[in-house]
Amino acid sequence: MYLCSKLMNMKKALLILMVIAFRFTTFAQQQAYESKIEYQKTMQQVAAIEVPYKTDIAEDAISDYMLKKGFKGSGSKGFTVYRGAKLDDADTDPSDLYFKVEKKKKDKDYSVITLLATKANMDILSRPAADSTGQIEKAKNFLNNIVPYVDEHNIDVEIGKQQDVLKKAQKKLNSYISDSTGLEKKIRDLSADADQNKTDILKQTSEIQNSVSSNDDVKNKAQKKMNKLLDEQDNIRKKLRKTQADLDETKGNLINQYKEVDKQQQALDALKAKKKM
Repeated sequence: MYLCSKLMNMKKALLILMVIAFRFTTFAQQQAYESKIEYQKTMQQVAAIEVPYKTDIAEDAISDYMLKKGFKGSGSKGFTVYRGAKLDDADTDPSDLYFKVEKKKKDKDYSVITLLATKANMDILSRPAADSTGQIEKAKNFLNNIVPYVDEHNIDVEIGKQQDVLKKAQKKLNSYISDSTGLEKKIRDLSADADQNKTDILKQTSEIQNSVSSNDDVKNKAQKKMNKLLDEQDNIRKKLRKTQADLDETKGNLINQYKEVDKQQQALDALKAKKKM
């Protein structure tokens, strides 16, 4: 019992260390940088950051993040723009934030989030070539700040998917439990039929013995009934063997499915633990 408890504690400690390592690695990789993007045959200064998620995860996370801040995006020439937003709390003037999320080249599981910021209602083409207001640095900080939200959104998506996997595993487990219960009942019923059949055979044996001095018709009928009871006995035995084999197989599946449910529950717990870190 002590050893089992110790192993469980070691397992939890290892899980925490793995989550911390994952978070540290993710943070080390996810720092915004200055880049450039082509817009209507011009090269525009932008802030960019790479995240280890597919584009739909990043896009949905940005949309949710901005929506919680009170901004709804609209499409504009390949960008999603949020008008009248602020790059940070110290901003006195609102900006228009143009986001683009693209799959990273040669790595389909990574996305590049690009943020092009302009003064509110400014035409992108009229942006100054030099960043004299520090917008790029602010845009980089904005992206750095949004990454934890993208991480959390991805975990929420993974948790949702894992909950579906667990639900299916539990449903399959319940099916095996139901099958096992049904087969056990069937075996009890067949055993009761077998006992009744034995009683009927003993009774018919007595009738055959009592009909020794009777005419052939009576004796033939008595023997015919006995043959029918014997055939029924063989049939019940076959059904019992088949049902017992089905029950043994179901119990084996049941044990394996209990393990599968436990495995999927542990996976879900690990995701929830990751979210709490």
